[in-house]
Amino acid sequence: MVKLKLDASLVLFALSSSVLAVVQRSPQPQPNAQPYSPLNPRAATPYDEPIYRRDYISTSEAKPSYDYVIAGGGLAGLVLASRLTEDPKVSVLVLEAGMSGDDVKDQVNSPAGAYYQSIVGSAYDWNFTTVPQPNLANRRISQPRGRILGGSTAMNAMYLVRPSKTEMDTWQELLAGDGGDSSTASRWGWDNLYKYMKKAETFTPPADSLKSVVNITVDASLHGSNGPMQISYPAIMINITANWTAACAGAGIPEQKSPNGGTTLGGFITPSSINPSNETRSYSRPAYIDSLPPRSNLHILSESTVLKFNMQSKQDKSGNYIIESVEYAKDSSQTSNTVVKINKEFILAAGALSTPKILMYSGVGPKDTLESAGISMKVELPGVGQRLQDHMTSPIVWQTPLQTAGDIHNSGSDFSKSKEFNSFINDAVAFANASLLFDGNQTTFQQEIVASLNDTMVDKMVPSYSSEVKAGYKKIYNLIATRFFDNVAQVELLMSLISPGVVAVQAAIQHPYSIGRVYVNSTNPWDGIIIDPQFHSHWADLVMMRQGLKLVRRVGAAYGTVLGTELNPGPNMQSDDAIDAYLVNDPSNGANSQFHPAGTAAMLPKALGGVVDADMKVYGLANVRVVDGSVFPFEFAAHLASAGYGVAEQAADLIKAKSYSVTSGKATNASVASTASLSLVALVLGCLLTILGL
Repeated sequence: MVKLKLDASLVLFALSSSVLAVVQRSPQPQPNAQPYSPLNPRAATPYDEPIYRRDYISTSEAKPSYDYVIAGGGLAGLVLASRLTEDPKVSVLVLEAGMSGDDVKDQVNSPAGAYYQSIVGSAYDWNFTTVPQPNLANRRISQPRGRILGGSTAMNAMYLVRPSKTEMDTWQELLAGDGGDSSTASRWGWDNLYKYMKKAETFTPPADSLKSVVNITVDASLHGSNGPMQISYPAIMINITANWTAACAGAGIPEQKSPNGGTTLGGFITPSSINPSNETRSYSRPAYIDSLPPRSNLHILSESTVLKFNMQSKQDKSGNYIIESVEYAKDSSQTSNTVVKINKEFILAAGALSTPKILMYSGVGPKDTLESAGISMKVELPGVGQRLQDHMTSPIVWQTPLQTAGDIHNSGSDFSKSKEFNSFINDAVAFANASLLFDGNQTTFQQEIVASLNDTMVDKMVPSYSSEVKAGYKKIYNLIATRFFDNVAQVELLMSLISPGVVAVQAAIQHPYSIGRVYVNSTNPWDGIIIDPQFHSHWADLVMMRQGLKLVRRVGAAYGTVLGTELNPGPNMQSDDAIDAYLVNDPSNGANSQFHPAGTAAMLPKALGGVVDADMKVYGLANVRVVDGSVFPFEFAAHLASAGYGVAEQAADLIKAKSYSVTSGKATNASVASTASLSLVALVLGCLLTILGL
């Protein structure tokens, strides 16, 4: 067992005979930091006064038309709204199905609120579930998604883990081949997307005194320094975390000293989306919207569900349909939908589960799905809703003689109610390749995966009639089985300390071979979507998860007496068959979703079943773009938020550079005067309101 290092200069909270929590406040703003003002959104903000100053409109205040209409006020939607309205000549309307979140802001703002007062399962969650999964004992798997301004960034676990350079460069390669454009594909390689991921963030390293107790290796150059998102570390660390990288090393997982710089293999303490000036969650709403000065060219409507978009009957000179309006409503009781016209473009940022739904109810999608649902097809696009993938995860759970964050929370002590304690979230992770999972004996397993790819298997695995979708599956399958196998992580390990009396370490598969789909089966857009990820439909996924749990046990053994009796799946479950049965059948601790759906509107060449091109435009539509996690063509060995912010930041620049005009019927430089130009009087009034703090 590795002994804990303790620095006597730190403030220590002794909650029993052992020191259980090492407390170190995150660095406070520098002495020359300026007080908050709407014109200085990067300045410190008081903990007790979260920034909720943005004026949101009601339906009656909405204009009849906007340059850009955005479906979804989540991660990408709010990034785009903020960046596009930097130009006062541009008008933007954001339509968010969920409520604003003002009534639950304290739950959302507290990082630990993600565990102890989560909005998951509430009215602020879409509360999606899959259809019964035959390879998981017909279990329905929960798929929570944020239904709130800020989307899932208001409810996620706040990890910042980027994809690897290998994965990003492979995406670029896929876009450049099979009829793609190499010049536009280069935007989505590592070098360019990394620049945009950094643009989104301001990184604050942990104090040296904290690093001396918990092994946190930091390279600030790998992060941004002037972006809206605040990236840092909790104000406290629990002692068990101090052993993480050493325990991983004892299990054969080397420490990763430069995480988030293009390589993720190894163990490390990852930063999180926490604002160190007030120890609150940093997510898309406060980062990109609430910190803005007044902008009369930005309107945000909550409780407004986008149902469909409407096309002109004619096509443009390129043969693409032009979208002229969008329909939305508060709920199904509204007697008629509200219609808003589009001057330039409609942007889908509703997420990997809802974006394909809007496309399909608008008549864009697979022919068989639309015909079966009774929806008139306008554009046949077989890839819509296809390629659904997710990270599957399962834990090993041990008793522990040490107190955990869950114990401290349950104590009801003053410390348990402090903002310092409630900044603590899980942040110990490790990423392992196939060689580590199989102790260097992975070659036979790899050969079996490669050999199993044939037309019969593809016809069974891919729920699509389309040869294009199947061609894309084959190509990506081979890349995962070869290029990614040893060079990119196959399993992520995550330590959890949030439950009383126990420590859990999860194993999450990163590159599943199973794919599913999202689809609709009626003409009523208020009906629920059908989510069928086809979890573990490929045999290799179960094997990979089993090996992941074996690796978790090796990490547990390296922890020594810090971990006590194994509770789940239990010390008697040692054989492959026993572990497989646990993964398939156990509803609580068996294989479940890590809540990272992706791929349902993939940015790929159309010949590979793609839905959007490298400009993020939907094939066959002149002025519709998709900007959310549905464009990822395969699962990344990462948490998806950082990549999501990078995609949205780049999308904003693409739209600013060149945007479609419905009036002219062609794409023009977006700096051309907008139909919603602001008057000089409005500008002066906005400045006066800012000065007065109104």
